[in-house]
Amino acid sequence: MPLLPLPLLLLLLPLSLPLLLLSKLLLTYLLDPHHLRHHPSIHPLAPLTNLGYIQHLRRLPTFLPRTFALHRAHAHHPILRLGPNSLSFRDPDSIRDIYSHSSQCTKADMYETARAGGHANLLSATDRGEHAVKRKRLAAAFAARHLAGWEEKVRDKCERLVRELDARCAEVGGWVDFRLWFNLFTIEAIADIALSERLGVIEAGDDVVEVWDEKGTMRKVKYIDAVHGIGRAIAPIVWSKDGYAVLKWLSKWFEGPRQQWANFANFGDMLQHLVRKRLRRYEAGEDCDDFVKCLLEDKEGQPLSLSTGEIAAEVSVFLDAGSDTTAIALTHVLYLLLKNPEKLARLRESLKACGQLDIPWYDAVKQNAYLRACLDESLRLLPPVSAGLQRKTPPGGSSVGGKWIAGNTLVSTSAYIAHRNPEVFPDPEAFLPERWLKDDAKEMQKYFIAFSAGARGCIGRNLTYLEQTVLLATLVRRYDFALPDPNWEMRWEEMFNFWPHSLPVIICRRSVNM
Repeated sequence: MPLLPLPLLLLLLPLSLPLLLLSKLLLTYLLDPHHLRHHPSIHPLAPLTNLGYIQHLRRLPTFLPRTFALHRAHAHHPILRLGPNSLSFRDPDSIRDIYSHSSQCTKADMYETARAGGHANLLSATDRGEHAVKRKRLAAAFAARHLAGWEEKVRDKCERLVRELDARCAEVGGWVDFRLWFNLFTIEAIADIALSERLGVIEAGDDVVEVWDEKGTMRKVKYIDAVHGIGRAIAPIVWSKDGYAVLKWLSKWFEGPRQQWANFANFGDMLQHLVRKRLRRYEAGEDCDDFVKCLLEDKEGQPLSLSTGEIAAEVSVFLDAGSDTTAIALTHVLYLLLKNPEKLARLRESLKACGQLDIPWYDAVKQNAYLRACLDESLRLLPPVSAGLQRKTPPGGSSVGGKWIAGNTLVSTSAYIAHRNPEVFPDPEAFLPERWLKDDAKEMQKYFIAFSAGARGCIGRNLTYLEQTVLLATLVRRYDFALPDPNWEMRWEEMFNFWPHSLPVIICRRSVNM
């Protein structure tokens, strides 16, 4: 049989690839290797491809964020199929099966797929042994002795923030976008805690950071855009492991995604600049009490001999998630307090016992039960990471929420949805900090997964409570607040994190003793 001419082969090849891909998808659906066909789907295309679920992240802002749509669908179905090999669970007992220390599930492949550079960090490491080594090493950084020292850094950022807010109280109208200012606070705090770096974004009132490359060329990077570029570039396509590389290549042909990949690259450049700067200080003999020191030396002061790439990989999580999620949490708790003024009044009353310092010490406020209840209730209603964190069942399969699930199936439970189970959290849509003060609060904690759970739970939990507690206590005692209108409602954008849009607030000074 004669061979086809080369030009004709080249013409037929791009036409045949989609057909081959479609054939593979249909064959997988028909064979149903993970026995998922009987589960209802979030999207008509879900049994065939992840593109249906990906589409939720590409909707216009006027549409519901993906987690809202998932919550609405879960009202009718306890288990939903998100993709050809992915299930979402509503049952709160699935939390134990998927995320607990005893769970045999492992992190999903998407964490490795989205890895930037050649080094895994605590977030992207999927191998249990590798993750355990990293977590043990980093646990030393979050020991009580370090948090006590880092409190001074948090208090410094509080003092610098209120100076800027005080100045704006005197301006006409006293308008402040707290979404922005909370982010400037967390950026400055995390840069100091991680790298002993002062960026100056609070005093500047914007997030521009000067970045120098190895050739000595300086350019300016917007920190928030750089961090959000990571989510906007990766989150819409990472759910498709097999198609990630192709989707990444295709996305760069479109102006919007191309800009987000550029922002992502800016984050990498900023990270490398800050790490190089910190390492030069270390080599010069400067002793800094920060996160990087815990990557350079053990608690006895012996070198750990980690490569620059390994150090940068761990610092990247700090600069990204460490700044973004705390800013989100602070924005949400202030918003919910302003929407529930009686709760704000009770919080102010409870804070009268914490002394008269403008910036209270953490020891003076961390035992304030109502303050902690406000933080936890906000995290319950609007967790910064609302989407379900995907895990993979062991090869032999496992029981999830009372259902046997085949091996190597991706499973997840959304914090947003788990926190709205009325059997665990009565009147789930209401902002009720008092629920955390009742006798059954300990039982509710089993289903509270704002920080995930088990061995993969957020290692920075105590640090974010320190930042939120000290700053919220400071602001609530120092200022009166008002939303633009009593009926004003917040809007969100969801990628990996659940980003609130702006939070415009009118502020004015009040007496700390009031």
